[in-house]
Amino acid sequence: MSLTMQQKADIATEAAKASPPVAVAGATIAGMPINDLVLWVTLIYLVLQIGFLLYRWGKMYFRGGPDTE
Repeated sequence: MSLTMQQKADIATEAAKASPPVAVAGATIAGMPINDLVLWVTLIYLVLQIGFLLYRWGKMYFRGGPDTE
């Protein structure tokens, strides 16, 4: 049985709609409350952003100009 393009698109749309609640339920069942998960993801994101900014500033300082890439 082959699915049409419309059926594939409908399946993908419904899967995308269902994924956030499934992720929340999975994290809660795994024993990590959602507020802790959001806290850690935010902290990791901030550390990565700070590291990238320091890297760019260091590259600009040592090369003597803005990024040329």
